[in-house]
Amino acid sequence: MASVDNAFVLTVSEFLAPLGQIRPRRMFGGFGLYCDGVFFAIISDDVLYLKGDEQIKAAYDANGMTPFVVSSGRAQTLSYFEVPGEWLDDPDQLMAFGLIALGAARRAQAIKDAKKHNRKRRPLG
Repeated sequence: MASVDNAFVLTVSEFLAPLGQIRPRRMFGGFGLYCDGVFFAIISDDVLYLKGDEQIKAAYDANGMTPFVVSSGRAQTLSYFEVPGEWLDDPDQLMAFGLIALGAARRAQAIKDAKKHNRKRRPLG
């Protein structure tokens, strides 16, 4: 694990460790969490946000998970959703949704990789 001195980040990383190799990285004034190299969570002000997409939006909505908002300049929402604080006391619930978020992150990465691959194959001119 990367050298991180934030107790909340370390605790969350340990809780999610059964998903794979969790690596926190400083970013956006907070932390990004990567699982086996895939960016799947954000921690900002000791709040955990999990990656989401259209496939899992209904599950997140049903649990009252609100989107992460970047407030610098014009407010912008990202496809990461706030984890209810009580889930940190329920490792099974946190792991279940951590796995869902990891699936969303892998789907997003696959789309990004496919677009990059297609750009390389396009003929110039």
